[in-house]
Amino acid sequence: MRIRHRRLGQFSAALLALALAAGACGGDKKSGGGDGSASGEPVEGGELRYGLEAETSGGWCLAESQLAAAGIQVANAIYDPLTAFDENLTAKPYLAESVTPNATANEFTITLRKGVKFHDGTDLTAEVVKENLDLLRGEKTAVEKYGRAPQLTPFMFAPVADVTVSDPLTVVVTTKAPWPAFPDYLASGRYGMMAKAQYSAPGKECAEKLIGTGPFKLVKWDRGNEMNLEKNGDYWRKDSEGRQLPYLDKVTFVPIEGGPNRYDALDGGTLNSLQTSSQEVFESIQSDPDRFSFFAENGGHHEVAYGLMNVREKRADGSANPLADKENRLHMAMAIDRTRLNDINANGQFRIANGPFDSEVPGYLDESELNIPQYDPEAAAQFFKGKNVKIRLSYAIDPSTEAVANEVKRGLEAAGVEVTIDAKDQATLISQAIAGEFDTILWRNHPGSDPDGQYVWWHSGSVVNFGGINDPAIDAALEAGRIETDPEKRRAEYEKVNKAFSDGAYNLWNWYTEWGIGTTSDVKNITNTDLPGGVKGAGMNWGWHFLTETWIEE
Repeated sequence: MRIRHRRLGQFSAALLALALAAGACGGDKKSGGGDGSASGEPVEGGELRYGLEAETSGGWCLAESQLAAAGIQVANAIYDPLTAFDENLTAKPYLAESVTPNATANEFTITLRKGVKFHDGTDLTAEVVKENLDLLRGEKTAVEKYGRAPQLTPFMFAPVADVTVSDPLTVVVTTKAPWPAFPDYLASGRYGMMAKAQYSAPGKECAEKLIGTGPFKLVKWDRGNEMNLEKNGDYWRKDSEGRQLPYLDKVTFVPIEGGPNRYDALDGGTLNSLQTSSQEVFESIQSDPDRFSFFAENGGHHEVAYGLMNVREKRADGSANPLADKENRLHMAMAIDRTRLNDINANGQFRIANGPFDSEVPGYLDESELNIPQYDPEAAAQFFKGKNVKIRLSYAIDPSTEAVANEVKRGLEAAGVEVTIDAKDQATLISQAIAGEFDTILWRNHPGSDPDGQYVWWHSGSVVNFGGINDPAIDAALEAGRIETDPEKRRAEYEKVNKAFSDGAYNLWNWYTEWGIGTTSDVKNITNTDLPGGVKGAGMNWGWHFLTETWIEE
C-alpha cells in the first residue's frame, strides 16, 4: 500500500556534530524484534538497500564534513570509531583496546587493537590515529601538510592540547583542563578513522575517496542517486561464535527526502530498510507486521525539535534583528500552539519538549521548574500590535515539513508578525545556519548523550553557536560542567544551563524527536550490533546505528 501523505512535520537535521544530526519512542512502539535482535543462525550474503533521509553532498572527509543522521549512518558502515556507545550510552573501546584517563581526567592513553587494517591494506597505527585527531582539532602542522581545511571540528576538540605517539599502538591525548567527556566525543559517530591515503588525497578527493577500517568499503558513489558498498572481506571483527563479520555482501544507501517517500519505496520493494522520524511512517510500518518490522529508539535521550532563533543584534545583512529582543521572542512563543504542532507532526504522539535536555540527560528539569511561556494568542496579538515585526522562517525542503512551517506562520501572523517562508535543501540550510543567515529555522539537534556535547552549540565563543547566544550564565555553567568530574555537581551545572535557556527564551522548544528504523520482515538484527568483547551496543540512537551484524533471512 502507499502511505497516506498527511504532510507531517519533520525538522531539519542539525549539522555536524557537528551537526551533525536524529528518534522514536520507547518500548511500546517496538515490533518485529524490539531492539533489533533476531533468533536463529545468521545468514551470510545478500544486499541491504537502505533509505536515507538526505544526501550528504559534502562527502566524508571527516575533519571537514558536515554530517547529519544520514551522513553518520553511512560513516559508521565505512569507518570504525575509537570508542562507541554501549546500551547505557557510555563510551566503550572499539578500535581502541582501551582508553585510560589519568586521575585528573586531563590525559587519556589510547591503546589500539593489533592487526587492524584499512580497506587499502595499510595498518591502523598510532601515527595514523594521531594525524586523524590532529586534523580534527585543526592542528596547524597537520592541516598545512595535508591541505585540509577543517572549519567546525576544531571547536569540538578545542580542549585538546596535544596528541603524541608513545609506541606504534599507543596514542596519548593531553587536554588543557579536565575533560571527562572526551571518550563520548570519540563515540559520536562522526569521527571514525580515515586511512592516510584518504586524508592526504588532494582537494575534493578526500571527500569521495572513502577508506576506513569498517565492515563495508566503497565501490561507487553516484551522488544524489545511491552509494554502493561491498563487504570488507578482511574485516578485523568476528561475532561471538567466531564467524567472520559482516554478514551482508552489499549495502546500498539511497537518499530519499521525505519519510512518506521512503516508505513508498519500502512498500514498493525498492528498499528493504529505512530511517525515519515520521510518526505516520511508524504507524504504516507497524500496521503490516507480516511484511515489515519496526525498531524504535529508546526513550529519555532523544534529540529536540525546535525553532532555532538568531538572537544577534544585527542580521547578516546588517539590518536590525527583532529577535535580539527577549520580549519579542517570548511573545512569539506565546503565539505558537505547540500542542497543535505536535498534532500535525506526529498525531500528538511525541512528547512536548520543555528544554534542550530529554528526561534522562543530566540537566533535565520539569516544566514546573522553568519559565516556559504558555500559549496565549490574545496576549501575543496585543503585544505585537503596531510593532511591524517581520521574520523569515526557514526549513529543509520536505513535503511533510511544510505543514508545520505553515502552522507556525499562521500563528505568528495571527499575532501580527509578518512571516516569509524560506525552504532550502538540507545542505544549504546547514550552510545558512553556519553563516548566521537566518531568523528562525525549524531545526533538530542536541542528541541526549553527555551534555558537554552541547558546549559548542551554545557557548558564546563557538563558531557553531548558530543562534549567536551570548549569555554569561550559560557560558559559566558550560565551562564548569565541562571540567567537573563529580556527577551530581555536573548535573547541577547543566540544570543552570537549562534554566538560563528558559529565562532567556532563546529557542522555541517543540518536541523530543523520535526515530525509527523500518525493514522488510526478512531483514534481521538491523540495530543490534555488539561492541568488541561482547558488550551490548547502543542499538539505534538519533537515527543511526551499525550494520555489522545485520543479515537477510533466506
